[in-house]
Amino acid sequence: MALDEALALLDAAPDGAGALLAVRVRITRAWTTMELEGLDPALGLLRSARGEAVAAGDRALLALTHIQESNILARVGDWQGALAALGQVGADETLLAPAQRCALHINRGLAHLTLGQTGPAREALETALGLATEHGFAEQEFKARHNLGCLAFAEDDLPRALLLMRAADALDAEVSRDRARLDYAEVLLAAGLVDQAREALEDALATAHADGHRLEVGDIALRLARCDILVEDLAGAREHLRSATAAYRTRQAAELVAGAEIVRAAVDIGEGRDLPGVVVGLGSRPARDPEGDGRPRTSSEREAVRLEAEARLLLGDLTGARRRLDAADGSRTDSLAGQLHELLVRARMDHLAGRPAESARWVEEGNRLLAAHQFRSSSLDVRAALALHARRLAAFDVERAMAVRDPDDVLTTVERWRAVSHRIDPVAAPPDPELVEATRELRLARHGLADDGPLSAAQLARLEELEQAVSEREWALVVAGSRGAAPAAADATELRAGCPPGTTVVELFESAGQLHALTVSSAGVRLRDLAAVPEAVALAGRLRRDLRARALLGPRSPMRAALERATGSSLAAVDALLSPVWADGERVVVAPSRSLTGVPWRLLPSLAGRAVTATPSVTRWVRGPAGRGPAASRLTVRALRGPGLDHAAEEVEAVAGAWARSPAAVGPGGATIGSDAATSTDVLEALAEAHVVHLAAHGRHEGQSPLFSAVTMADGPVYAHEFPRPVAAEHVVLSACDVGQFSSRPGDEPLGLAIALLSLKATSVLAAVAPVADDVAREAMVAYHRRVAAGADTADALAQVVAEAPEAGVFCLYGSDWRARTPSAVR
Repeated sequence: MALDEALALLDAAPDGAGALLAVRVRITRAWTTMELEGLDPALGLLRSARGEAVAAGDRALLALTHIQESNILARVGDWQGALAALGQVGADETLLAPAQRCALHINRGLAHLTLGQTGPAREALETALGLATEHGFAEQEFKARHNLGCLAFAEDDLPRALLLMRAADALDAEVSRDRARLDYAEVLLAAGLVDQAREALEDALATAHADGHRLEVGDIALRLARCDILVEDLAGAREHLRSATAAYRTRQAAELVAGAEIVRAAVDIGEGRDLPGVVVGLGSRPARDPEGDGRPRTSSEREAVRLEAEARLLLGDLTGARRRLDAADGSRTDSLAGQLHELLVRARMDHLAGRPAESARWVEEGNRLLAAHQFRSSSLDVRAALALHARRLAAFDVERAMAVRDPDDVLTTVERWRAVSHRIDPVAAPPDPELVEATRELRLARHGLADDGPLSAAQLARLEELEQAVSEREWALVVAGSRGAAPAAADATELRAGCPPGTTVVELFESAGQLHALTVSSAGVRLRDLAAVPEAVALAGRLRRDLRARALLGPRSPMRAALERATGSSLAAVDALLSPVWADGERVVVAPSRSLTGVPWRLLPSLAGRAVTATPSVTRWVRGPAGRGPAASRLTVRALRGPGLDHAAEEVEAVAGAWARSPAAVGPGGATIGSDAATSTDVLEALAEAHVVHLAAHGRHEGQSPLFSAVTMADGPVYAHEFPRPVAAEHVVLSACDVGQFSSRPGDEPLGLAIALLSLKATSVLAAVAPVADDVAREAMVAYHRRVAAGADTADALAQVVAEAPEAGVFCLYGSDWRARTPSAVR
């Protein structure tokens, strides 16, 4: 190796001419030795270098040995030791060069940060940043800024953490980004963005294996285990833990091994394996207590306390569990996941102790905490993803209610956790310039690709790169200065009061692997058990496939009749599952469960002729969109079209004409529709200004990345990421294939193009859940607008249209009921 060769040459130099330079090389070589051979050989090499520095009387070199020792101890997780090593530098800091002083403060800030000492961490990192910017040290500036992002993460400010880390990564600095990207992946994981975190970690793992960096392999595997735990893949987590522990042991990294054992305890608890051993192992961990109050300091120590309490609870030791949690209470502010975990353990303790009111208080606190964290972010993706961390608390809450089976209590409980982010007022914010530019680049790239034929590997890679840039910017959107919370969900009393005569409200939900339904009608609230969740998933998936296959066939295809029969059979199977839950009445409101997203409710035989509205939650239907102010005195309507549809121009002209002749559209001005296809700018302006917006365009739903679902306009696709925040539009009609579909993430947070509009204050959205023929869409949507413009309620109007044209049943009305008002103007 180059360093070994340099040392040999320096040691052989006559009269000790290279002695001091050799000390510097040994200091540098210690880091490589740690990576390749482990902790003990590295520290041994440093001791040798330190002795030579003392013998030479060079205090600056001596200080550098302490700084390198700090680096090495930090790398193996001994942060107290790292901070103590830096303390040995003392007044000798003044002997160091500015770059060395900058490194010292970066290391000190990171050590304080890891030990939960945020005040000293901020002071040290800001000192380092000042030195770096003053002297033009790009590498140190990157590290200081990135670690300030880590500080924001430690303070539980995820949007700011993502913003600062991205800003650091954008610096033109010749520095390895591997460690920084691990930190970034950890923030993504804390935000609930598990798939994105896993993708980043798996890429990093391949690099670490190729470079032979065993500690990096261990760190990545440990984080992958946490990904597995969040999605309840405990077997996968155990395998990753084996890999992490093996890697750490090859480098004598005892502290890191101990950290992996904490994560292993979480897996053991999830599987109910060797709980007495978990209690003993976690309880016997040596605790560092520099402040002498017996409280855990680091996030790992606090996690160990929570897990020990949970294991004791599962063993029936309520007293021991409570004592363990209370002894650590108030030590530090934990992450959202950590806080929700503690609230879950406390709720379970009080539930088992026969204290239901106290148990409910912990659950409700967790629900408010989730909403407050969602409110801090303007990202639709992050708001939805954060609910993943509350999944276990929500499941406990619903299972508790199901054990008693009081329909009112079950309804209140299910609504508490359903689409929490939709109860949050979307804070008005100007368009983000960076997000606008990133989305424009993606639109241009998409627009330049052929619609037919597969994309090349290079084209796919470019699109993936651009989508990643859009996503990362959207995740970092911050609601400045906000620490707000959402209002509580509607309880059973409010929901019953909000259910008018002739209306049946159905809440579909899943608990303990079973699909259930709550029916609210004039007869009261009724709870029904329907089927196992896998059965419901299979039925809904089969129906979606049949609808798509049928839509893609030509009218004269020899397969047409067979697919009509198959689709009818699939509809009948779903209807047989659900028809018992619809009570008598003209109108049905349904809040679907995760397993039944994308069902074309209007096509179910048992709902024929009835007005049907689907909603993210019953609370959303009863109250309407959060933050929507009083209705404007005048309506404005815009009808726009995209390219490539034979009848779209006729459609938008007829829609505008319907509103121009409407008694609800009285006032100056008229409908003037241009002959050209609209652009993305036209669409965004319409959503920001008009009250009713109609878009006739090609559409695409992206199941894996729902916010990249789009409608295609003249200059390319328009994505949910770029919608105005909030939208002015009250009622939006998406006359496009598929964009009525949505993906529901764990935590009952739906995502998709139509649902995004609802979360941004639209009252109701009409969209198709499957492909629809151009001529069918034209006839159905024109008929629909004529009825709505004449004063019909949106759900009634759709029911009448589908009765006349059953193929239009793939359109679904989402959100709350909406009706036109007077006077209005069309433009």
